[in-house]
Amino acid sequence: MAMTHKQRILAAARGEKLDKVPFGARIDTWYNYHAAHDSLPEKYRGWSQTDIIRDLGAGAQHRLWSVVKEEYRDMEVVEKNDPPYTTTEYITPAGTVSKVEMGDTSEGPWIKYEVEKLFKSEQDYPAIKYLMEHTVPVANFEEYGKLRDEIGEDGMVMTAAGLLWSPVQRVMREILGYERFFYELADRPAEVEALIEVMKDLERRKFKVAIDCDLEIFNICGNWSDDIHTPVFRKYLVPWLKEATEFLHRHGRLTMVHSDGEMRRLNHMFAETGIDIAEAITPAPQTLVSMAEFRRELGEEVTIWGGVPSVLFEPMYSDADFDAYIRNMFREMAPGYRFIVGMGDNLPFDGDLNRVRRVVELIDEYGTLPIPA
Repeated sequence: MAMTHKQRILAAARGEKLDKVPFGARIDTWYNYHAAHDSLPEKYRGWSQTDIIRDLGAGAQHRLWSVVKEEYRDMEVVEKNDPPYTTTEYITPAGTVSKVEMGDTSEGPWIKYEVEKLFKSEQDYPAIKYLMEHTVPVANFEEYGKLRDEIGEDGMVMTAAGLLWSPVQRVMREILGYERFFYELADRPAEVEALIEVMKDLERRKFKVAIDCDLEIFNICGNWSDDIHTPVFRKYLVPWLKEATEFLHRHGRLTMVHSDGEMRRLNHMFAETGIDIAEAITPAPQTLVSMAEFRRELGEEVTIWGGVPSVLFEPMYSDADFDAYIRNMFREMAPGYRFIVGMGDNLPFDGDLNRVRRVVELIDEYGTLPIPA
């Protein structure tokens, strides 16, 4: 009996032998955009993402924000909605901080954009630290369970214990902002590092809640770029990623990172973390790194999930260009173990959905394992 999409993905993630290269396709940007604009193809009107991916013959890669939600104790939380903006104010005994987020479902992504960060000045450190210390992780498994059951053996749900980012990256991205982070790290390193430690403690508490979920693969970080992360990666990210991976491995789970950016200067350090899967790998022509270089630098113990840059699905590339790229990708990844074909990192809203089916056809033709060198 042939393996299911889920069985193939998990076998590749664990380094087991399997019959052919798995394919986990991600189309949420495309789907959300066209659903919001009432422009889904006639055939697919009223269909779910999962049903569309099934029809195309691919495995489904569905994103869910988290299996743990954050609740707050010993503070007042005030939320004000002024679409498309949401302002959230945290009133604590250590001070008051606020953030402003913007959501735009017509654009497709499921991530809110931070228009205004929590941190405004050094006076905010005590309140932010209090906020993190009094954030309580609570199990939120229901949505995951529904999506898992909807997909069944036809793919995987990809989610995290907390947010997509590791503790230091959450401080960088959500609390301070990337540019402000580096200024604060230079001017007030003790305060920044104390905030990172508080965030680590919160994430540890989330893992202890999330481990009761039957999630096989935990996403423990994502959205890296070597121009931003190289200066801090080894000191702040590697130790945490190793700690998180060791904890999850002790509980029989796999770890994954959504590594969709420029990675050339990070790849050799990634291999030190023990992480099982580098997902959303995005090679040239969208970044500077070839698939052969990813395979060489990440090492044979890391499963690569990705390989097809989003731009390849767009009209600027012909069908012949697309086919030639996929065939060459297989050659670069030979013999093809510890490899899951996927998007780097999504089907864009103007992408050609038929090329998802074409990947399936090319895997049937060229993706039987082992792939000849």
